[in-house]
Amino acid sequence: MTIDLRQFHQVFFEETTEHLETMECVLLEISPDTPAPASIDALFRAAHSIKGGAGTFGFPDLAEVAHALEASLDRARRGSTRLSTGMVDALLRAVDVLRRQLDAHRGRGPADPAEAAALPTLLRQAEADTLQLPAPPPPTTAAALLGRSSIDLHFDAKAAATPEALDRLLNALLDLGEMDVLQSGDAANAEQWRFRLRTDLALPALRDHLSFLVPPASLRLIAEDQRDAGTVPPGEADYGFFPDAPGAPEPAKAAQAPTPNPATPPASATVLPLASAAKEAAEPAPLALEQGSIRVSVHKVDQLLNLMSELVINQAMVAQAATKLDPLLHERLCLGIEQFERHTRALQEAVMSLRLLPIGSVFSRFPRVVHDLARQLNKQVRLVIVGEATELDRGLIEKITDPLTHLLRNSLDHGIEAPATRRAAGKDETGTITLEAYHQGGSMVIEVGDDGAGLDRERILAKAREQGFAVGNALTDEEVWRLILSPGFSTATTVTAVSGRGVGMDVVLRNVQALGGRLELESRPGQGTTVRLRLPLTLAILDGMAVAVGSELYVIPLGMVVESLQPAPGQLKTVAGRGRLVQVREQYLPLLPLHELFSIAPLHPNPAQGIVVVIDCDGRQLALQVDDLVLQQQFVIKNLERNYRRVPGIAGATILGDGRVALILDPAGLARMSARTTARAA
Repeated sequence: MTIDLRQFHQVFFEETTEHLETMECVLLEISPDTPAPASIDALFRAAHSIKGGAGTFGFPDLAEVAHALEASLDRARRGSTRLSTGMVDALLRAVDVLRRQLDAHRGRGPADPAEAAALPTLLRQAEADTLQLPAPPPPTTAAALLGRSSIDLHFDAKAAATPEALDRLLNALLDLGEMDVLQSGDAANAEQWRFRLRTDLALPALRDHLSFLVPPASLRLIAEDQRDAGTVPPGEADYGFFPDAPGAPEPAKAAQAPTPNPATPPASATVLPLASAAKEAAEPAPLALEQGSIRVSVHKVDQLLNLMSELVINQAMVAQAATKLDPLLHERLCLGIEQFERHTRALQEAVMSLRLLPIGSVFSRFPRVVHDLARQLNKQVRLVIVGEATELDRGLIEKITDPLTHLLRNSLDHGIEAPATRRAAGKDETGTITLEAYHQGGSMVIEVGDDGAGLDRERILAKAREQGFAVGNALTDEEVWRLILSPGFSTATTVTAVSGRGVGMDVVLRNVQALGGRLELESRPGQGTTVRLRLPLTLAILDGMAVAVGSELYVIPLGMVVESLQPAPGQLKTVAGRGRLVQVREQYLPLLPLHELFSIAPLHPNPAQGIVVVIDCDGRQLALQVDDLVLQQQFVIKNLERNYRRVPGIAGATILGDGRVALILDPAGLARMSARTTARAA
């Protein structure tokens, strides 16, 4: 039977995505005037790997575009063309075309064939605008004289014994050069594979490299000069060197075959054994495995996380039941339950770490956004990224990309001034945008800052009055800055492709609130603006405070809790148009009785007999009236909308140790409900 190569498509897609990200990063950092040879080589290797993989796995459109990109980079690395700003832009466009083609094959949207067809002409035009340089003299080093050689590989899957060996071999060959599958097995001989690899590596180096990946007895290597000498089995064709490879060696200069091994064919035969390489690799092999990694589907990680969540709930149930036992009579059982709790917590932390990814995977796409938008706006901007190794839950990483993109576009359009304006203000013509991530307490903090003009207080107030906002001059700076988060608010005088429609910042705020986070604004006139996002470390576990309202329990996110108190009767006021208020030191806060909101019979209808919990929601404080404070601990979050429906003021649910379900409150939703209640009362 034949092997279905589609089983390797997902690996190809992931590796191609990594190659495209590498190319984009190098192109954004490269200096066209003095490009480092290592940078051009890195670009060429990435394009070459994409071309080889696309040809092997049956994506001819990808292979064609990658070939045009590879050819252009090859001319640049040989010195026949010189990089320019226009050529870098053309190469970036080629990366975009490849990315859209890749997304199309993954079912994520269509690709434009006309765009791909026009790309070779675009690259040639960009090259024509550069200075043509004379070709450099041929290289004289031994490695260069070897050129790019063609090596046949015979792989016996049966001898490899493990099904993963073929996968490892394919991945390695795609990275090492351009690979063709000559035989992928048939009904009579399904275990035999034959590949032809065109690579810059010499045969001994290739042998040593592959000996780490597959059992030596499962692979034979046949050098090109041995095929030329007629020492290969009948039917083997001579593919020769690449036609454009400089300095192809004469047969007399070819590498000599190694000393024959008694257990292998003589030197005149076509086989080079890997046995000696395997022996040499015996010591380093464990280290290679120790430093390696495996690819695991997200579905499996999520499944493991769900099972871990259920285990945490079961452990809480067992611990709750154990509180009714006499610790003296059941000492060993209580000790075992304590150990069970410690091990469960350690296992929970280990499983949660599987979902953590460096936030650099998000940050890496923003240099391109800044580069393209700066060109569009005719501004000079540098992007400084700090803390890209900081880890964040994968679910948060997927949802934070759009808000960060909008904040960066805002900094470029509204914050950073034009070069002439900055020069007149005594600033560097090149503005700086800083993107920083770090951990603070139990939260992840992401800051987007710029050294631009800052927010204009008077202009924001004037625009707010123009749009019907009830504002006064007594507002603090923080309250004025938060006006720009209102729906439909914009200080832009004209609508452009970048901004001016009044949508964006309110969407950013809603997205951050949906993640259980907060948004903070700081601005200094003439010095710049900083937007700070505070996010939970994970969407699966919540540090919360359980409160009782009648016979029900609710969980308040601990990061939102400011304080709790039992108010005196003199602290409670009712103001016309504002409803009930509670005085907390020097300010009056809106009082929201949860029993009224959720139609529950309370134990203490009078706030002076119950408890008031003060929460902070994006700079606005709100007082929640509850009957009692129950406990503070970590809670496993269950999605209520997926299993039931969306409920206003509720973010999710959790299962307590006694088996009861407690609803997790959404402070932002409660704040909106409070505002609507106050508006109706007015």
